[in-house]
Amino acid sequence: MSIYLKSEKEIIKIKKSCAIWKKVRETLIKNTKPNVSLKFLDNLANEVITKNNATASFHNYQGFPGYICISVNQELIHGIASDYRLKKNDLVTFDVGVTYDGYYCDAAFSVIVEPSNNEEAIKINEATKKALDEAIKIIKPGITVNDIAKKIYQVANETGYQVVKDFAGHGCGNHLHEDPLIFNYPTSKGNAKLIKDMIICIEPMFMTESDQYIIDSKNQWTVSSANKKLTCHWEHMVLITSDGCEVLTK
Repeated sequence: MSIYLKSEKEIIKIKKSCAIWKKVRETLIKNTKPNVSLKFLDNLANEVITKNNATASFHNYQGFPGYICISVNQELIHGIASDYRLKKNDLVTFDVGVTYDGYYCDAAFSVIVEPSNNEEAIKINEATKKALDEAIKIIKPGITVNDIAKKIYQVANETGYQVVKDFAGHGCGNHLHEDPLIFNYPTSKGNAKLIKDMIICIEPMFMTESDQYIIDSKNQWTVSSANKKLTCHWEHMVLITSDGCEVLTK
């Protein structure tokens, strides 16, 4: 396992990537409306990124064709922008990667298209965000990756949702994906301890009634619930400090 502890100079550069990520988030939230196409939002995100002298980290990463991941309703992660036009009540997750001066930001957020009366979407969105918030509350040097996993898993159980088993959070900053892996349930590989100046991505991924998923046979990327029921994904990038943590994508 190769865990990168960040220097002060590296943290400053990573924070610049995160500042650009926040601009992308603000722009996407403003433009997530009925009848807006996913391709428009994908291109819009890239425009904001490039205007800030950065690049979209996911574009061409292992062949991924989009600039960001846009996953709608039953799509959990790795959604590819299409001509689909948003409808009110759609639950949309934007997973955005930004590379600035060789350093990375990676985080995700979910939006329900207004006007909304979709109680199921509201419930799973609030539960997934709660899991992220509760996990962040316990983060400090010395706790293990499994401590984070247990907290996310606990919230999933309390709120009646399933966690996806084969995808995980991770370290980030110097590279898009770094050790340690941070699953949403306790595993035998979750004993790594958090250390000051680590940067990690916590990303609860909740599913309705079942944790079974399928990968789109045509694009070989998009992960969706096998039962076609709602899913949700949130992700924050977190710096471990001397006595707690700093959420870089808050």
